[in-house]
Amino acid sequence: MRPLVISVGISLLLCATPGFCANTDAARQAFESAMLALNAKDYPDAEAGFRKVLQLDPRNVSALANLGVLYARTHRFTEAVDIYKKALSISPEQRETQLNLGLAYLKQEDYTHALPYFKQLHGRDPEDQQATMLLATCLTFSGHTEDGIVLLKPLTEADNTNPAALYLLGIGYSRAGQVEEAKSIFGRLFADSATPAQASFLQGKAYAEATEFEQAQQAFQEVLRAEPEFPGAHRELGKAYLGQNRNLDAEKELLQSIQQDPEDADALYYLGAILVQTGRHQDGLPYLEKANSLLPDSWATYYYRGKANLLLNHAAAAVPLLRKATEINPDDSGAFYLLARAFKAEGRGHDADAAMQHVMALHASALDVERRTLKDAGIVKDGGISGDH
Repeated sequence: MRPLVISVGISLLLCATPGFCANTDAARQAFESAMLALNAKDYPDAEAGFRKVLQLDPRNVSALANLGVLYARTHRFTEAVDIYKKALSISPEQRETQLNLGLAYLKQEDYTHALPYFKQLHGRDPEDQQATMLLATCLTFSGHTEDGIVLLKPLTEADNTNPAALYLLGIGYSRAGQVEEAKSIFGRLFADSATPAQASFLQGKAYAEATEFEQAQQAFQEVLRAEPEFPGAHRELGKAYLGQNRNLDAEKELLQSIQQDPEDADALYYLGAILVQTGRHQDGLPYLEKANSLLPDSWATYYYRGKANLLLNHAAAAVPLLRKATEINPDDSGAFYLLARAFKAEGRGHDADAAMQHVMALHASALDVERRTLKDAGIVKDGGISGDH
């Protein structure tokens, strides 16, 4: 579910740019108080403070940008995106806000929407390694692997190469089918690893990213043989089993991961999803609810919670969950389909019809995109399949 995201941190836009500080004493005091609360991780007080600033000064870019930081830190990425966009509509050249907006998309694995922000940052300063890495990440995971490789290769030729650049380049070569190049890169990376367990973990992650799930399984088993308490190893082994449709083995590993770390949101989500998918709807709900509290912008947790409630004949509970899933991810036809079923079960025929219209529109759009792609490739012509292929 979650491809590689290079962790570069979310920067904080401080009130240090001339022209963007609060323009009244009351607004300035509210902003300073909110910043203190934000730095102290007192997020409710910080949010209230930034909101107060914006009541007094609606175009205060510093308040908007730092409110976005707050939303990102509390995993409310959809809200972060909205607030960053508002800040950029007022001040389009704010690098920190462009960076944070791209990161908010990246945290949601929305590489297509993140791409233009990192492309702009990289174009402005091609020597900025952070922007280069982020752009390469988006290219690698949005179907432009070769372009990602071109960006990454210079970063891996220095003596003190960033391990993240090596890792991402190895993923790029794997996804491009350049097996020997990938092996060479991973060999360099693993040679510098601190322990055999860390090397095996990185190798397992690389195999998983390339959808080589059996090899990933073997690598994570090596990790656990070397260090039985290695953080995240049980979760990743469970995901490798999922990739092989070995659900019972996956459940066992995910449960161990949760016992090791009760706040492991990914393990909670995957376990809850397995239980719902295999008909144990009631059993899956507590795991999904906990995952949802840790990942409030995860459309998939809302989706599976909604699905579980619908199949438990709790349509009234399913509707708001599925509606939220469609709001966060309006491109998923499955969520709209289940929402239509939930509306129908509630006797809301008009709403059910509207949701089904979304399903049909999404299917039509997907078919249109596929046809245009085939046409561009010369496989389909206006009259049908090309006779040249």
